[in-house]
Amino acid sequence: MTNQERFDLLFSMRLEQWMPLRRSLHALFNQHEIDTLHRSERLFRPGARQVVLLAFENRITSLGGLAPVMKYLPDHLKKNRERVIFISPFHAGHSGMRSALKTNLLEVCFNDKPFRLCGYESTVTCYRDTSAEILSYYLAVPDRFFAGENPYAYKNQDDLLLDTLVFSAMVPFTLSQLGLTEHLLFHAHDWETALIAITSRMAVLSALLCHARTILTLHNSFDSGFPASFQRTFFGKEIGGETVLQCSIPFLNGPLITVSTPFAAELASDPLQKTVFADHLQKLFCMNPPVGIENGLFGEARSLFSNTILRQADTGNFDRLLVRKRTFKRRFLKALRHIRDKRIIGRLDLDPHDMTTPVFYMAGRLDFMQKGFDVMFHAFERLPRNKAKLLFCPSSRSGKRRNELAFFREFVERCGGDIEIWPFKIPRRLYDLFLKGSTFLLMPSMYEPFGSANEGLMNGTPVVARATGGLWLQVNSLAPVNVPAFYRDLPLTGKNGKPTGILYREEYPDHLASREWRDLLELPPAKRRGMPLYESLVDAAHAALLQALEIGAQPGAYGALIYNGIREVNRFSW
Repeated sequence: MTNQERFDLLFSMRLEQWMPLRRSLHALFNQHEIDTLHRSERLFRPGARQVVLLAFENRITSLGGLAPVMKYLPDHLKKNRERVIFISPFHAGHSGMRSALKTNLLEVCFNDKPFRLCGYESTVTCYRDTSAEILSYYLAVPDRFFAGENPYAYKNQDDLLLDTLVFSAMVPFTLSQLGLTEHLLFHAHDWETALIAITSRMAVLSALLCHARTILTLHNSFDSGFPASFQRTFFGKEIGGETVLQCSIPFLNGPLITVSTPFAAELASDPLQKTVFADHLQKLFCMNPPVGIENGLFGEARSLFSNTILRQADTGNFDRLLVRKRTFKRRFLKALRHIRDKRIIGRLDLDPHDMTTPVFYMAGRLDFMQKGFDVMFHAFERLPRNKAKLLFCPSSRSGKRRNELAFFREFVERCGGDIEIWPFKIPRRLYDLFLKGSTFLLMPSMYEPFGSANEGLMNGTPVVARATGGLWLQVNSLAPVNVPAFYRDLPLTGKNGKPTGILYREEYPDHLASREWRDLLELPPAKRRGMPLYESLVDAAHAALLQALEIGAQPGAYGALIYNGIREVNRFSW
């Protein structure tokens, strides 16, 4: 049995074990309303379903990994003969949205239509994206979705909660206005759209919709408090949960979905998730465990290496492949040398013709609660000077950047010309260039539901990563990896496939980690040293870097990692 077949079997078993949580229905609806909802459920025809994808990010307002999913998933659903609609907020504070409106990429479907949900009344304007291949709509409401370039970044987080409530309320109304009311399968993504599980039922009761079901995919374990006052205003009564996910999950029409099988297990078992990020959801997970479905590739798996080079590599000869890799590295180093930006911190002391010294590349959202960048900096500092270089490209909210970067600036000063930091969002072309030219991509995440390791492998760059979440599946480790007991018998591909990088995992008892994770993450990075769990993380990362230096100095072994990565990414499909 292949790994994919084992995943499918595991998913089927979880699907069969899922049980509707009727108690929540009785808490929110009376018996007559429940009977009406059940009649609607019985008339739902799966074969006639209309999939309605809901997400707070879209091709115009892109911030993290959710937007790429919304780029590729709808097209693949359509190719599989699904009827698909995509709906997202019109983020009025985002420059891209305003530009799309001015250049007529968006056309008005209807304007300022009044709608109401319990105690909330407003108007909605619906825009259609004329450049999208599937039906795509953006919904605007006066005085909402005004955060700016980052749609989640409000000074008062109640504003983000209000955005999510308003969006979930106006989606059923919008579909009714568009004449789409039957056999709707809402596929919500993350907590910001999860409340459609409730508002769609209210829409059925008010005859806005005929049939509606909801499933939810979490791309992270983020959640939001949901005060009782907000619940009463929007739904007329208290729902019985303190957070959006606590209120929404019981109303789903299937198990909660996450973007990788290991992360699904972690949500209910990993000490980090159980004690910090998803501690409030454990009762729900005991009744209905989450199910993992792996993401596909964010892009086409087109090789940067010619068929001739790959055919030669098929025989175990990686000479021409490594020549091509060195070409990418020269372009990479040339760009670093010639681009001048006053925001750049430090400079790599590296000759652009140096093809020997390895360059580690690390990028992503500057999040000290998840990404583990601080751990990797401590590990890198322990390497002998001038033996390796580190390019770090974090993205950060502008208002917090100074405090966040002060920690990393100290490493630049201590490590001389070994570290360079680009603390701003870089263009896609540079991101791709850095991926192609670096020796290894570093992903030291505390947790990673899926991750961008495949992007490194597609670009001919092996990955060094902490073994967690989707990274277990994307990176086949050259070195042995400590596997925590809570993963049980999950088919972790990283243990079995042809090596594409190095996975590492600290050896630390679960019962101690359960007591220490929260204390660790509540501290700023500069004060985490000395905690036993943190030191264990640094030790494991440092050992992985040493292994990477060793393998990078062996052309045959390093070439095999590159070649295997290019081939292995083809396992991932939408």
